[in-house]
Amino acid sequence: MDLKKNLICLFIVILFSFHSIALAQDSMRGVKGVTEPVNKAILSAPVDGTIKEILVKEGDWVNKGDPLIRLYRREQELEVALRYKLWKSKVSLDAAKLKEKHILELYSASKKLFDKNHSVSKEELTRLKIQYNQSQLKRIELEIREEQERIQYELAKEQLSKRILISPINAVVTKIYYHKGERSKANQQLIKLVNPKSCYFKCNIEERHASTLRSGKKVQLQIQTGNTSFGTTGEIVYVSPVVDPASGLMKIKAFFDNSNLSIRPGVSGKLIIK
Repeated sequence: MDLKKNLICLFIVILFSFHSIALAQDSMRGVKGVTEPVNKAILSAPVDGTIKEILVKEGDWVNKGDPLIRLYRREQELEVALRYKLWKSKVSLDAAKLKEKHILELYSASKKLFDKNHSVSKEELTRLKIQYNQSQLKRIELEIREEQERIQYELAKEQLSKRILISPINAVVTKIYYHKGERSKANQQLIKLVNPKSCYFKCNIEERHASTLRSGKKVQLQIQTGNTSFGTTGEIVYVSPVVDPASGLMKIKAFFDNSNLSIRPGVSGKLIIK
């Protein structure tokens, strides 16, 4: 009888242990997901052209503003130079201003004589007034033309700038799609950049498990690195406001710092929900 009681007690203890383990596992739930870089870019030129220079190679670290690829652009350079000279050439405008000033002085002197003793005829005064008005209009016309030439110069510079790819971010060059001398079409992919120093962990989770997750909350992440997993702290930056009706899941995104490059973006991992 005592043996039977002992067996029952042992069975209860074992059952309770399994239940405790299950509760512990349930309270340390890992939701699978993947990592990706926060900053990445695939660049293309907005115009057709032949590649003249590739200034970087795959694996190079580039800074924001660095030139990456140049297309042939001699024609556009000449156009910029021409437009600049036309804009800066002020011979006609300067001559028009000088003429306007001269006629104004002559008209003013003649008007004083007319007002004083009528030694200048009214017809002559009227003629000078008309000449002055005409010189004003000519000067205004040339000023408008100068502004148009400035705009054309800016447009030519803009066309020239389209033939060089500039890095929009600090990043590593991970892929170059073309070689020097090859011709590329407008908006075709030319180069891919990735900054692995800041990353997102993205996963889909059941709504009932996401009730405690809010933007700004710190969470524990387990990221796979080779044959081991790497623990790091992330911060929730996005919680989907809706649940996908097909899967019953909602999207979660957590930011984590990877300045030491210990994680290669693209690997999988888990978000630990306690």
